[in-house]
Amino acid sequence: METLQIDIATLGWLLFAAAMGASLLTLILLGLIFHFYLGPKIERKIDLRLEEGADRLEERLRKRLLDLLTGRSREVIRDRARDLARGMGLIGTRRPDGDNDPE
Repeated sequence: METLQIDIATLGWLLFAAAMGASLLTLILLGLIFHFYLGPKIERKIDLRLEEGADRLEERLRKRLLDLLTGRSREVIRDRARDLARGMGLIGTRRPDGDNDPE
């Protein structure tokens, strides 16, 4: 019986080929999992969020248009501007140097 002898270079190439084959098989498996399982799941989640956002945007636009048509928009804008100014500390706060003179 003859014994099979493999030199170091051939053994190295066989080891490299086995590693490349395993890596390729892993990448193909992950690609298939993403394409058929994770991809559609992520796509459904994105579609749901986009629909919810579109519904909220439509409702806000409808409300603003209704406010504009009923004349309420001026009051709403004035109230929001006043709230923003209060939130930023521009209205209703004392100046740090204690000067309350408007000039």
